[in-house]
Amino acid sequence: MGTTVEWYDFFIFSTASSLVFPKLFFPGAPQATGLLASFATFWVGFLGRPVGAALFGHFGDRLGRKRSLVATLMLMGAATAGIGLLPSYDQAGITAPVLLCILRLVQGIAVGGEWGGAVLLAGEHAPQGRRVILTAMVQQGAPLASILTSAVFLPFSRLDDGEFLAWGWRVPFLLSTALMAVGLVIRLKVPESPEFEGLSAQEWVAPAPVRDALQRHFPKMAVCVGACAVPVAGTYLASTFVLSWATVHIGFPREKVLGVVLCAAVARFLVQPVAAIAAQRLGVARICALGLALYLFAIPVTVLALGSGSLVRIALGVCALESASAVVYAVIAALLVDAFPVQVRYTAISLAQQLAGVLFGGTALALAQTLVAAGHGSLWPVALYQAFLAVLSASCLLALTFASRTATAAVHPRREVANAPE
Repeated sequence: MGTTVEWYDFFIFSTASSLVFPKLFFPGAPQATGLLASFATFWVGFLGRPVGAALFGHFGDRLGRKRSLVATLMLMGAATAGIGLLPSYDQAGITAPVLLCILRLVQGIAVGGEWGGAVLLAGEHAPQGRRVILTAMVQQGAPLASILTSAVFLPFSRLDDGEFLAWGWRVPFLLSTALMAVGLVIRLKVPESPEFEGLSAQEWVAPAPVRDALQRHFPKMAVCVGACAVPVAGTYLASTFVLSWATVHIGFPREKVLGVVLCAAVARFLVQPVAAIAAQRLGVARICALGLALYLFAIPVTVLALGSGSLVRIALGVCALESASAVVYAVIAALLVDAFPVQVRYTAISLAQQLAGVLFGGTALALAQTLVAAGHGSLWPVALYQAFLAVLSASCLLALTFASRTATAAVHPRREVANAPE
């Protein structure tokens, strides 16, 4: 539930970056330029994510997972509500987009510390043999947040342009304060990770988790960054970019395209638990490989669907792409958790995932828009980029799986805590 709140706050910005921000914060620019500027603002949040990963990773590995998660939730809620109260460019001039960038950066810092802590709090509570299932439950927060985002935006998207741009878009941002309160109550009641408590009781807490993670585990962290390429970038390419393309280039009403995004989020929400159950029985590596193969198949299907101009075909293509990405996203958390020792685990997996966010997630929209412009309106350059991400993820997952099998201590973190510090 806490992760749902965090990702809801992050996703409503991505939706607004397609539908609202080019008109309100970059009104003097041509349509394509304004959209590109809006997507660049979207990327600013990803720049803050490694900062949040290092900051909250340090506190999470030193003081506990729970405290960091409470702090990230409060910070995210405050930043999101602030965006909902911002003046437009016409009201405040250049101050408006500057404030938008600052608050987006704060959002990025908050979500940078969220994912690693939430996955660890679930994974480190998990009974033996159940880590894949329980970390995948945390991953359900992302599609649930996407469903919530689309569901909240849908009724306001039916307003006429004047009302929607004047106040309708602000309501989803301001609703985050109520969601934050619910998530905060839940998080305060969750007990601390037993693995961290065991580490702390034996005084084996790392004095400088960021330094230790980078010095001792940088090669494995770099492999994890590559492995996260499709899980991180896939959903933005399949939802936000498609939302922009279908409304701006094809001319579909925004409420219909939001309905497509909602269907894709529902498909993702349903596919992820199935993938987790299969990975628990057949192995994480096999299911990741299957998901990436399906992703490669879904890329041309989606491009052809967008070229057809049929909303039904677009919906099927987007659902196929989102579902394939979801297979990998659901189970990769367990692979990353098992890759690092308890002492630096929060820092290491957070930095790996958030650096992937900067390199692949935050650049996905702006790069896709640039590729479309360079290809004179063709979507095939974007398809080739997506295929490159799939091959990169597959290569890194193969290397990570091999490394995990040859590093017994990394695969059995409980044994490591019981016997000796790193």
